[in-house]
Amino acid sequence: MTIDTLHIGDRVYAPWRKERLFPARVTFLSNGTAYVSYDDGETDRLPSRKLQPSNKVFIIESVSRRPTEKFWSEGRLLGEFLRMIGSRALYSFIRTKLELRHFLKQARLSSGRHIHLSMHGLRRKLVLQLEEVDVDEIIEMAGDLTGKIVFSSSCLTGHDSFAKAFVKGTRAEAFISPRREIRWADAALVSQLFYKKLFCDGVSPYVAYRFVRKMYPQHADLSFFCS
Repeated sequence: MTIDTLHIGDRVYAPWRKERLFPARVTFLSNGTAYVSYDDGETDRLPSRKLQPSNKVFIIESVSRRPTEKFWSEGRLLGEFLRMIGSRALYSFIRTKLELRHFLKQARLSSGRHIHLSMHGLRRKLVLQLEEVDVDEIIEMAGDLTGKIVFSSSCLTGHDSFAKAFVKGTRAEAFISPRREIRWADAALVSQLFYKKLFCDGVSPYVAYRFVRKMYPQHADLSFFCS
């Protein structure tokens, strides 16, 4: 697994006594060891490599044309928004299955926890700029995503035929996606609101999802699936 540079004060997810991950803050670093303070007040000392940055998002986007300063897209706009609120956004524009495989592998091997997919979608497919890829191929490309949170702004991928298969096949901790067709502007709005609640307000992915559902029930019709 690749290791990201940590700093005192960073927000992270840290394992508590070898169990599941909990939100925490780095309080001290020394020779590969991190001292963390959990949100409930508990403290711990553990190897830095066991920490996952809580505010890092891999954005993988594929739309009809490459985004530029004159042509904005949901994924690129999200990346700028994340940087504005102090999060780490790693944006990649792709066109083919080969590129999707490459960047999904990077996201899987990273210590970051969040993956954002921004592309056209069908009930069992993602539509890239030059190719289509069905959910079984995506599962094979993604591999084991245990502990990862995946947000897909792709239309219709919140249906059981895609979402349940994806979570079961990749073991992703959670998958959030719209059940219906979603307009570009609405996708940009709900994704930014989701990550704002997550990173600025410090809530869980499920609480952030419920907030977006309450605020914009008709615009996205988001679904939440967990392993």
